[in-house]
Formats: sequence, C-alpha cells, structure tokens
Amino acid sequence: MNPYLKRKREQYEALRTSIEGIQTRAAEGDGRDLTEDELTLVRSQGDEAKKLFAEIESLTEIETRNAKVAELAATVADDTKTETRSLGTSNTTAKDRDPGHYRSTTDGGQHSFFSDMYRAKTNGDEAAAVRLEQHNRALSTGSNGPGVVAPHWLTEEFELLARQGRVLPVRSIPLGDDPRPLTLPKQTVGTDAVVAEQASENTPVGGADAWDSDVDTVTPKPTAGKQTVSRQMVDMSTPAIDLLIYGDLMEVYNSKVEAKIGTGLVTAAGAAVVTLASDATNFTATAAYDAVIDAAIAVLNSRKAPADVLAMTVNRWGKFKKLKGTDNRPLIPASTAGPMNAIGVGTVNAMGQIDELGVFASDGIGNGSTYPESFLAYKASDQLLFESNVLRFRFEEVNGPESIVLGVWGYTAFISRQAGKSVKRVQITAA
Repeated sequence: MNPYLKRKREQYEALRTSIEGIQTRAAEGDGRDLTEDELTLVRSQGDEAKKLFAEIESLTEIETRNAKVAELAATVADDTKTETRSLGTSNTTAKDRDPGHYRSTTDGGQHSFFSDMYRAKTNGDEAAAVRLEQHNRALSTGSNGPGVVAPHWLTEEFELLARQGRVLPVRSIPLGDDPRPLTLPKQTVGTDAVVAEQASENTPVGGADAWDSDVDTVTPKPTAGKQTVSRQMVDMSTPAIDLLIYGDLMEVYNSKVEAKIGTGLVTAAGAAVVTLASDATNFTATAAYDAVIDAAIAVLNSRKAPADVLAMTVNRWGKFKKLKGTDNRPLIPASTAGPMNAIGVGTVNAMGQIDELGVFASDGIGNGSTYPESFLAYKASDQLLFESNVLRFRFEEVNGPESIVLGVWGYTAFISRQAGKSVKRVQITAA
C-alpha cells in the first residue's frame, strides 16, 4: 500500500475511534443522549473524517487503476515474449517478469536481497550473482530508481517521518476559497447593574444604557511551503515521489496548524489557575487530580458551562498514567481492567478520560520535555479554527527544465471565544 495512503487511513481510523469513544461514554455511562458540546465535537470530527474519506477514496481509485495498468502491461510483456520465442529467437524483446527471488518473509521469501549483494561481491557466490542479475533484468531502473533495483515489496515498505497529526478538538469552520478577514460580534457589558428587585409598589424601576458590544476581527494567514526536486526524481522514482513529497508537505502543514491551536489555547487561558513548582516533587497523585478538578471548575465558574476536554503533552499523559494510590494500584487503568478507586480510564495508545473530561495528548501543547509546561481544561465548542481549502501547486521550468517545484498553500486562523473563561491551564514550572 502507498505509505501516504496508509497514513491517511490511520488518521481516519483515529477519528472514527474518537467519535465512537464519545458515543460509548454517553451510552454506557448513564444511558444519556450526547450533550450539546459532545454533539458539536462529534460533528466537527465527523467533518474531518468526511474530508479524509474523500481523499482516501480518490487515492484508492488511483492505486487500483495503477495496479490494473501494471497488470495489463505484464500481460502484454508475456504475449510479446511468447510471440518472440515462437519465431525461434533467443533474445526477448520485452523485459522479463520478476523471477520472485526476493520476497518478504511473510510471503515465503527464502533469499535475502542484501545478503546476495554481499555474497556476490565479497565471496564470489555465483548463485547469488545469477539471482541478482535475473532480478535486475526483470525490473526497470527508470521506474524503480537508478543503480541496484530494490525488490518491489521493499518499495512498499517506504518509511515516512513520524509527525504530529491534528488531535486537539475544536470547532472547524471551512472558509472555502475565501480567506478574507472575518468580524465576529461579542457582548462586552451586560445589564447586571440595572436589573434589581423593586423597592416597593409604584417605585420606578432603575435603568441605564448598560448593554454594550464589540467585535473580534479574525485574519486568516497562510501556512505554506514548497520543495524543489529534479525532474529525474519525479519521473524515475517508485513510489511516486511527487505524491510522497505532497504527503510530507501536508503532514507538516497539519502539525503547524496543530501547534497554532495549542499555542492559541495556552495564550487564551492566561495565568495558570494552579502552579506546581516541581514536576518531580509536586506532581503527586493528589496534587495532579486536584489540579484537573481546579482547572475544570475554573472553566465552569467563569464560562458558566462545563469543560469537556483535557489537553496535554504526550509525556504528561504518560505521567498521569503512572499515578498510583497508596496501595500501589494505578489510578488511571485501562477501561477493561475493572477500575477501583480510579480517577479516570485510558491506555497508552488510546487516550481516555479523567473525571469525565476527554483526554487528548498532542505535541501541539508542547514537547513534554521543556518547562514551564501546561495542560489545559477547555470547552471545545468555544474554540474556533477557520481554514480554507488547501491548494497543491506544481510549477515546471521555474529554474529551467531540470527542476520542478511542488508546494502547498492554505489559510488558517484560530480564536478562542470567551477567552480566559472557556479555557484554563495548570502549569508545571520546572522538572
């Protein structure tokens, strides 16, 4: 499978798991319906999943078509060989089929491609040299890369860089192809001072021009990048290098947007409601749980609506998972472990919840090794991400026919509504 397509399917699966988790918590908890915030979050993640599905569907169709073309080409090659041999000639006019010397161990492979290279060159192993010669003759260096041709199954195992995807739950608002600044109205002053109990019958009711409003102006800014490659690299590589480069550019784009959301959340939270001076000394089971409750209650007090997300670094989630009670039992066991006196549930590979707050671990909050470090409690539906369609560009002959420029360009803007109220943070000052 194409590695970029594989990554997209993994991202879709992560979204599907998250959506199912929210629904399961509501159904298995007390049989309730989804809250307004949970429904908003499910819809937002559903929109992201819908976009991924469209991309996966398109890429899968391309993969299927390419496979059929390759199959047809192999059939033509076989027919050509058969016709040539029937005329009594000794040389084929089409490339030979892959003799199948080098296959993965899961496919019953008996010979090692790299071992044969070593044996043929160093030990003069004639059998290894023959296998390599037959293998190289069978494949095209034009489509599989210059020099010694790696087995087909190795190209399928192409390793992508590990990157942070989009994890932090927010409301996603598509801009389409219109990235112009947006004006969002908001109330700044209420009528609290003018509404009071009447002093006595017929006493005039107090009043004043107290209500006031203002606007937040959101200006989307571009996140973009480009990569210059040689024409030979684009024309002669397998897997298709342009697809891999576009995939990498999009992965970096997503990680930058994730960091933008994380930075925006920390900024919107303002001063920490709880500060733990030392990670080693102060991040105890009691202090950590109390800090989560304090942050969530601070949102409820300020926003007059509950938080539903607890966001933290990956390392911080690991430290939460390590918390144990006085009996040395884990305080955040896996959901299948029959929790007792637990403060939450969750596993290393699937974040769970702490006191009904869904846990989301992301590098967007920080790398988990740099202090001061924060973790956040927030109301997801108050966090807005505006995002345009992401454009993919290909420029040829910019620097001459020998170079091709591949690029991506998208506009984004993040704003936390009810800033300072809808998100609160806990800070760990030092290691």
